[in-house]
Amino acid sequence: MDWLVVKTGAFLNTSAAVLDTVVESGSRFEATLSPAAMRVVKGIMGNDVLSAGFFLMIMGSFYSFFRDMIVQYYYQVQSWFYVSVEVQEGDDCYKWLSDWVAERPLTKSVRHLTVKAVWSEEEDRGYYNNNSRQDERPKLQFLPGMGSHILYHKGHKINVSRERPDQAAGADQEQSRILASIQKKQSLTISTFGWDMRLLKAIVEDAMEESFKKKDGKTTIYTSQPYDSYWSNSSTRAPRAFHSVILAEGLKEELLKDINMFRNSSQWYHDRGVPYRRGYLLHGPPGTGKTSFIVALASHLRMSVCIVNLGISGLNDQQLDQLLNNAPRNSILLMEDVDAALMKRKAGKMQGGSNNVTLSGILNALDGITAQEGSVVFMTTNHIRKLAPALIRPGRCDRRMLFDYADRHQIHGMFLKFFLSRSPAASTKKDPKAPPKDVYDAMIHELADKICEKITKEDAVTPAQLQGFFMLHRDDPENIIDKVPEFLAELIREREEVQTKKEQRRQRRAKKKAKKAEADKKAKEARVAAGEPSEDEEDSDEDEDEGSDTDSDSDDEEDIKGANGSALPNGSAIKGTVEVEADGAAATAATAATAATAV
Repeated sequence: MDWLVVKTGAFLNTSAAVLDTVVESGSRFEATLSPAAMRVVKGIMGNDVLSAGFFLMIMGSFYSFFRDMIVQYYYQVQSWFYVSVEVQEGDDCYKWLSDWVAERPLTKSVRHLTVKAVWSEEEDRGYYNNNSRQDERPKLQFLPGMGSHILYHKGHKINVSRERPDQAAGADQEQSRILASIQKKQSLTISTFGWDMRLLKAIVEDAMEESFKKKDGKTTIYTSQPYDSYWSNSSTRAPRAFHSVILAEGLKEELLKDINMFRNSSQWYHDRGVPYRRGYLLHGPPGTGKTSFIVALASHLRMSVCIVNLGISGLNDQQLDQLLNNAPRNSILLMEDVDAALMKRKAGKMQGGSNNVTLSGILNALDGITAQEGSVVFMTTNHIRKLAPALIRPGRCDRRMLFDYADRHQIHGMFLKFFLSRSPAASTKKDPKAPPKDVYDAMIHELADKICEKITKEDAVTPAQLQGFFMLHRDDPENIIDKVPEFLAELIREREEVQTKKEQRRQRRAKKKAKKAEADKKAKEARVAAGEPSEDEEDSDEDEDEGSDTDSDSDDEEDIKGANGSALPNGSAIKGTVEVEADGAAATAATAATAATAV
């Protein structure tokens, strides 16, 4: 009885509010018109054509009024008899419930569908087992599209409603994405008849459990979309074995020990008032296994990986801060090639391509007052000297680890990884001439020692190049030693070609600077001749369009140093050591001398 009284009162209050709105609108309309205007209205009523138009306007107003009133009553009555749960895109529950809805059988009432191609896990295993065939096809998964739909779950009727922000009139796709990110995200609402919320809560819990079961034993990768400030497009991949990444002796174990100590020391940080965050900077030449190690580490620690793309379109300081602060728990934040992302980037300067991330914004997102507690950040770079000192100071980068060219430990370990596992003992029946397993293993160990004498660290071979060489001759380990001189000669030829291209770019820049200097000199002389005061202008953005060439030059210099062997002393990849940098004065003097020579 009390429930009926409450609902009746709410219905009467809603009706009274609608009538009050109508009365107030009529009174406001009459008060707005002056007596002269009222006489004009009465005169219009005497004209048949104008009277018909006025009548249609009144009818349209009544139609709109009654339509809104009916919609209000509908939702009011629905709220009395239905319970619902709404989630928005960007929340983990949105992904869980979307997958749950996709797995429910469709009913005849679902007339608007969304389709996507999905490869099953069995087909993935067949792919890795070399059982895939060219005629295989993915599974087409149909799920309810935008709008309201009806599904059934355990005998209960479930209403599912999916909505997305409307596209602005006259706006293109990119502008609509910007408006959508500012205004509203996609939403998903599930509702059912009754007043008991236990069914909907059970649905959300079941969706969460199903999602975690699918990710069990796999590594989850999160990315973000342009103009979005939340993580989406999560994908899973088979975990990479930690022992498959071979680094300098002791380096991998030291990093693993450090991050394990951090993850088990939350109370220690809290008691001493130290921000509970840890940052790592992995630097070294390209192809030395920086990203591969991070993925293997995440798999070993059963952590997720959130890829922070600093160059993505539409990203600004506020969105970057929200991304880092809303990262999923138990995840690694990965910023790859920060030297390229921050090249010629200045605090407060608007960047091209709708990307407005500044250095100060990155610093605040890493360890500002709103930074997430317990975060683990990995940054990778090929040129540590190009990074701002404020970015790599302790607190933002607590450990700086050098990933150098392959040394004896890595060459020996990679050779055993590629060839020792290829034991012919399993195929003895097919090939009676194949040696026994112990004889084959002894031969591989002997070849590993020989190849370490042929390829040394002074040859400046990266693990990526070494891996490519081993894979090229993976079926012929007995003769791989004879292929080493050709492999090293090819690397030298590639470095010489890079050096030639770099020299050509340097000459072009020198000519461009000389022409600019000559034009500035003539302009200055003209101003002096005209009696105008000369002004010295600093060209802070000189050669803006040659930024990519500058990056390439740095890469080339490292490769050339490695080829000569003069800049690669033994022991430069000692575990956990921090590369000794040239002091600022020496670096400035060298830069000035180079610029003077070029001019």
